[in-house]
Amino acid sequence: MAHERLDEHRRRHGYRTFAEMAELAETNTIFDLGSTLIAKNAEIGSGNVFYPGVIVHCDGGGCVIGQNNTFFPSTLLLAEAGGRIAIGDACTFGPGGVQIKANRPGAELHVGDRVRVLNGAEIVGSSVLGSGSQIIGAVAAQSVRLGAGDDFEGPDPDTRGAVLKGFGLARGIWLEAGDVVNGSGDFAAAPVERQLSYHPRVAR
Repeated sequence: MAHERLDEHRRRHGYRTFAEMAELAETNTIFDLGSTLIAKNAEIGSGNVFYPGVIVHCDGGGCVIGQNNTFFPSTLLLAEAGGRIAIGDACTFGPGGVQIKANRPGAELHVGDRVRVLNGAEIVGSSVLGSGSQIIGAVAAQSVRLGAGDDFEGPDPDTRGAVLKGFGLARGIWLEAGDVVNGSGDFAAAPVERQLSYHPRVAR
């Protein structure tokens, strides 16, 4: 009876029921069916890991998630008002809380493969996070484009995906592969540096 009441709440708000979550867990890892809310109309691939407290909300929007991604607690994906979120494969969201919002008409938020977003980052508006890129810290990223490259474990920092890190507002910033901006308040006032300034090349 309790599950039936909770399922009714879930249906009313567009989320999968417990039975539908259990079905999703046949091809994905969902540690807690009760605290994880995933929209019924979200397209979910296989091999993803959902920790407790993850919310995937699609109300008048669209959300497509690929394969082998990891969503740590307090990750929120919000697609509303015609906005769309598309996530590739092998990305990591969290730990530390992450919000990804396409909640305006026409907003398209694309995340490539092997992207890493963590430690309180919020991404809104029409943005592109190229494969291998990173957003680290309490960064409010609005309509940004981060160039694709190797992931953070790539041997040459200058060929890794672009990085925003630090804290503050990053609006309309476009970066190429190997670029990094370390912001502290207003990212527009911070210089664009090369990642080689922070990380040495790894010999192979």
